[in-house]
Amino acid sequence: MRYGLPYKGSKNLIAEWVVDNLPPAEVFIDLFFGGGAVTHRAMLTGKYKWFIVNDIDARLPKLFIDCAHGKYTTANHPEWISREEFFRRKDEDAYIALVWSFGNNGKDYIYSKDLEYWKYGFHLACFQNDLSILADLGVNLTKSGKTDVYERYLDYSRQIGNIKHNALESFIRLQALERLQSLQSLQSLQSLQSLQSHGTDYRNVPIPDNALIYCDIPYIGTNCGKYDGFDHGAFYEWARQQSNIFISEYSMPDDFIEVANTEKIVLSSASGNDIKTTERIYTNRRTYDSLSDDFKAVIATNTAQQITIYDFLEGQTDEGIPHDHPRRHRPAGPPSEP
Repeated sequence: MRYGLPYKGSKNLIAEWVVDNLPPAEVFIDLFFGGGAVTHRAMLTGKYKWFIVNDIDARLPKLFIDCAHGKYTTANHPEWISREEFFRRKDEDAYIALVWSFGNNGKDYIYSKDLEYWKYGFHLACFQNDLSILADLGVNLTKSGKTDVYERYLDYSRQIGNIKHNALESFIRLQALERLQSLQSLQSLQSLQSLQSHGTDYRNVPIPDNALIYCDIPYIGTNCGKYDGFDHGAFYEWARQQSNIFISEYSMPDDFIEVANTEKIVLSSASGNDIKTTERIYTNRRTYDSLSDDFKAVIATNTAQQITIYDFLEGQTDEGIPHDHPRRHRPAGPPSEP
């Protein structure tokens, strides 16, 4: 299952893992909503009764809600968005910015100039069963008998895949249609009446009692996108004062406690190659101290590390141990009071 909106940096692939490692509460608060994958998963679990979502781009929670209400489907959005229309409307329309952008980055048009007309012909074939442009381009297909747009897309994709033509390999996918189909799947989401949305700085969102705060902050040392200039130091200070807070990051200051970790493969924007990273969930000392013994036992199991030579060095402190070494991340318990 796909969770949330198509969004650069989405937690879609690990949304289930994230929510599985969070305790239940009356209210689930997602202060850095983004594509909403974690909130989407949380709404399906029954662990939370009410939801508060926030993003500095207020269009994203609204788009999520609109999708759940059935506003974006292949039936009511059959239009082709040209390159010119994309750049004219992307800053005001979140649907166009996400669905029709390259890599969901909200900035660059989804298709290259040399493929755009081919993709347009494929779009017409899928949405209108009109094969005329593809025929003009030398792509001769058998008209599909499928009435559903997405099934027609799959039918034509199979036909194109059977044609031995190198140029066709580049346009066999219509990413915009696939993303629209993903948005359409949000229609089945229930409990929208229990969801409240904001579009402001995370510090401005009121926190009710008996709430769990989840923060998928811009990861330090990465491209923060719309959060360019994000003040991590200010966030750490704010987070230290909160109750029942959980934060996704690769690493956090030493006084934060690791709750769980998992490895995942990401595409490096610098090299273009896949690299292995470790996603972690952290909490603060106040939250850790309030957790049940059972949940603390789960944390201990989640974060157990294999013993290494460093563990046998008597009197050895973390000073001098490589930053990425597991010992720096293994929470044998909460840190001592200074």
